[in-house]
Amino acid sequence: MMIADAAEQQNSVKALSTDEAYDILSDQRRRYAIHHLKQLDTAVSVQDLAEQVAAWENEKPIEQLNSQERKRVYISLYQSHLSTLDDEGIVEYDEENGMVSLTDAADELNIYFEVVAGDDIPWSIFYIGLTAAFSALVGLTYTGIGVLQRSQLIFVTIGMLVSYTAAGVIQTIQRKRMELGDSGPPPELQ
Repeated sequence: MMIADAAEQQNSVKALSTDEAYDILSDQRRRYAIHHLKQLDTAVSVQDLAEQVAAWENEKPIEQLNSQERKRVYISLYQSHLSTLDDEGIVEYDEENGMVSLTDAADELNIYFEVVAGDDIPWSIFYIGLTAAFSALVGLTYTGIGVLQRSQLIFVTIGMLVSYTAAGVIQTIQRKRMELGDSGPPPELQ
């Protein structure tokens, strides 16, 4: 019976529309709260959640927060943000016990959170450039124009495979560091 209930609950996860997801992620405190809850992967008290969010907002350790900084975030989470996240199915908020935990629906938000640093290019553009460069190199090698000859096509092909594999590994590592719930502060503070 418990297995059937768990399967039914998993199937009943509400799919978020793009507008709903962006609305949820539009608020920094909500992003920070989701980030911290993903890091812990367990229920946490509203007080502990508020302290961590306040620490990130004020860019200082929890121990250095004053009572006003803690209180401002706590009230905001308690009165607004946690009920919004609960209504959207992102968290389970037990007001009576003051505990919050993530639901499976929170995983749907990751797709909306690709962070591209100011001095980086999006991976999609990188792969288009890599494809164009290797297409030109293969064309030049195949036609024998320049220093490359047809016999060297295998080396160009191996270079292409190694480049795409390395790029994929680097992208995967970078993406893991830039999503909600990774270790450390939220991606926008890294």
